[in-house]
Amino acid sequence: MNSINEDIKRNQYARVYLLTGEEAYLRLDARNRLKNALCAPDDTLNVAAYYGKDINVNEVIDFANTLPFMAEKRVLFIEDSDLFEKGSDELAAFLKELPESTCMIFMQEKVDKRGKLYKAIQNAGRVVTFDHPSDEMLEKWIVARLTKASVKVRKSALTQFLMQAPRDMEAMDNELEKLISYTIKKGEADAEDVKAVCSVRIEDRIFDMIASIAAKDRKGALSRYYDLLTLKEPPVKILSLITRQFNLMLMSKEYSKDGFSQDEIASRLSVNPYGVKKALQSSRSYTREELKSIVSMCMEYETLIKQGRMDDRMSVEILIASLT
Repeated sequence: MNSINEDIKRNQYARVYLLTGEEAYLRLDARNRLKNALCAPDDTLNVAAYYGKDINVNEVIDFANTLPFMAEKRVLFIEDSDLFEKGSDELAAFLKELPESTCMIFMQEKVDKRGKLYKAIQNAGRVVTFDHPSDEMLEKWIVARLTKASVKVRKSALTQFLMQAPRDMEAMDNELEKLISYTIKKGEADAEDVKAVCSVRIEDRIFDMIASIAAKDRKGALSRYYDLLTLKEPPVKILSLITRQFNLMLMSKEYSKDGFSQDEIASRLSVNPYGVKKALQSSRSYTREELKSIVSMCMEYETLIKQGRMDDRMSVEILIASLT
């Protein structure tokens, strides 16, 4: 993003951009920044957009090869196409000759870096990858969003929000809008405000249930299980998440024993660092052998349910009872 901001600041642009990576919110933000900088709001002659599959490559090349009319540049947006998947030798070859008066902007979540089109874009312009930001970057972004709305944010609110909110930034942005609306009058957000208005992920309810199980609190664990059933969560899904969480506890415990940090474990397991933190906390109540046994038991219950040999709802109740 910094490279795009610098291009806009200097008013000097690459002939072609590829905006890629898992974080859709950042890809869209980058595209909109370039669009606002390069395109007049009412310009329909020099701006074209192509979406999805079966894009006519000859049409794209003809538009890109035409001089702009009463504007500095012709701008093309090509989004979520199958050009990277099926390959486009013709377009890849054309990018070597792309006029300076044209700017092409590709938006694609996943690309094959071995393909000719990717390599052509890399040589002719700039590839900008938007992966999920670190928690440190997310914290800065959250504080900036709330500060812009004149809402101060306590550290407890930041921690609670990152634990509770979905991991993609577009969903986070929606949750921040709800938090801002809720706290705008008092001008400050704390952890209780986050709990009051922000959506709770099912995984977080599972975390709470696991915490009750680890504390041998059968009543609390069953109560949380029944809450999940009230929310229409299928017992099989709940059991799968329990299995996943105990497996995360086991893996986190193993990596921690080998000297890996919380962030390193999160990176290796491709999970949220706060999830690793909770897993490590809960894992202290178990030995490595106990965790392996529990994971095995959970997997056995899943198999019995799939085979029709055990009732799904009752199986989770029995599992919770046996673990507490």
